[in-house]
Amino acid sequence: MFKKIACVVLTISLLFSCQQDPFNSTKITASKAEVIRLSKVSEMPKKSLSAQAEMKQLSFIATVQYMNLEGGFFGLVSKEGKHWLPINLKKEFQQHGAVIKVKGNAIKGMMTIQQWGIPFSITDIELIKPGRAGGGNNLL
Repeated sequence: MFKKIACVVLTISLLFSCQQDPFNSTKITASKAEVIRLSKVSEMPKKSLSAQAEMKQLSFIATVQYMNLEGGFFGLVSKEGKHWLPINLKKEFQQHGAVIKVKGNAIKGMMTIQQWGIPFSITDIELIKPGRAGGGNNLL
């Protein structure tokens, strides 16, 4: 009996603590919003977008692979077995099994929905051996 009463009291106290007072809501005028917005911007660290890309340009030979994950995407597997996720692979190179030579930059700190490989920005690409064109069900 004591446990039931304690549970009811605890539940009611939690419900009351979660309620907001509709008459004591915070109203922000346009001038206050401007001050808040300016102060938030000035507190943000100043980083250029290019700071995310690794400055050292990489060059390697890789095989293009179509991955049937997260809606499907093309990835690169280097001869060393490292996985690279190209963010700008042109349509004409989206061929499953193609062998290509790429130059570009690894991108650090970029999150992708694929969660596969290291994001890679291609600056130069050369087709060494063609593969099967297209994507989706006709590949795998």
